[in-house]
Amino acid sequence: MKIHITFFILLVMLLNMGSCSGRAEESAVGAENKVLLTLINKRLQVAPLVAKSKWNSKAPIDDPVREKVILDSVKVKAEKMDLNAQLATDFFQAQFEAGKMEQRRLHQEWQAQNQGLFDPAPDLATEVRPVLDSLTPQLLKELKKLNVSSGYCRSIETLRKDARKIIDPGFSNEIVNVAIGPIEQFCHKH
Repeated sequence: MKIHITFFILLVMLLNMGSCSGRAEESAVGAENKVLLTLINKRLQVAPLVAKSKWNSKAPIDDPVREKVILDSVKVKAEKMDLNAQLATDFFQAQFEAGKMEQRRLHQEWQAQNQGLFDPAPDLATEVRPVLDSLTPQLLKELKKLNVSSGYCRSIETLRKDARKIIDPGFSNEIVNVAIGPIEQFCHKH
């Protein structure tokens, strides 16, 4: 039980750090981008914990069955919200890919360092996934704004710049570009 409480506290700290980083720079970020990018950052902050759990359990980074379950759920929720279901599923698929890119990077680094098992490591089912699941409705709510606010897509021009101000600089430009790619694509079409 003590280990579980420790990881819960660690997750809360990580998520709070993500929302506090770059405060001075965030003032220059458009309000339209700020909330969505902060949520993307929070989701990416969980990737190292997923990587540690999968490292210890030797589980594959790719989990297509779980991804399909989540994407099916996202599609249903999006339709109920009158949110473009294709945007929602493309966006979450991109979040999965961005997270897996970071997990692969970490696994390669740990393999090169002959990293042993992490002690303790977060429990994927009880400690990590609930955090990811709690971010899903918040992200869907922000995506809905793309459908109803033409001003939101006008701010897309600054999305990459804003992303680098808000999303932790430890994540590569490639990971950030994957995470925000579906938003850019949607706005260019609409």
